[in-house]
Amino acid sequence: MTARTAGPLNERHEVLGILLFVFAGCGFVVLSALAGTATIMASGVPAVVPVAWNGQSLVVAGAAWWMGLAAALAGLAIWIIRAKAKRTLLPWAIVDCALMAVLIVVVWLFAL
Repeated sequence: MTARTAGPLNERHEVLGILLFVFAGCGFVVLSALAGTATIMASGVPAVVPVAWNGQSLVVAGAAWWMGLAAALAGLAIWIIRAKAKRTLLPWAIVDCALMAVLIVVVWLFAL
């Protein structure tokens, strides 16, 4: 059996991976704001935003937020583990950032 050795890391890819993880974290903050607004509006609490929300939007916003939280925690764990092992971050960062973007779009589309 051969030991698996990590090759030299491409510095540009690592910086891009770190930036994408940071953008995914910022995306979770945006997702939280949108999901929070959806929850407030769907529960009938008076708010300034003049958008009509319904119960289905509440379910979608809640499910998207929980998936976003799981993705954010998993992304953070992957970032820490792979950075300590000096393994590439970019593929995982792309997935995390793309998932956050999809969740934001899903919540945003239910708001319109």
